Amino acid sequence: MRIVKSKSWEAFEIGREKEVWGCNKKRYRNWKIGERLLFFIENNGVAVAEIRSEQFLSNEVFWKEDLYPNRIRFACFDVYKGKEGSELQASIKKILKEGYGPTYGTMILFGTKIPDELEKEIERIL
Repeated sequence: MRIVKSKSWEAFEIGREKEVWGCNKKRYRNWKIGERLLFFIENNGVAVAEIRSEQFLSNEVFWKEDLYPNRIRFACFDVYKGKEGSELQASIKKILKEGYGPTYGTMILFGTKIPDELEKEIERIL
């Protein structure tokens, strides 16, 4: 399981529609097809997805903010918005903070694989 952050619902919805997520860094190199992927959308959303491709490069423009040429394909299964999304995001962050410590945010920032024991706890609340 890995977590990525979307700064806006608009950016997430574009990625969801295209089934593609991107960034400017080559951080998806070690990501595996079939891994669970969680999106933290703004401060009030969580989406549950699965990685469907290895990292690839693309010059196709989807997002207005930037090109984000390093990409992966994903399939989205569930989206939690509003109060439900805020509460779920807070609960996941609490699990990460308690299990990984105060630097848990680096796992999100760098897309680090969530340790198995924490992944199991997160799966229980999804």
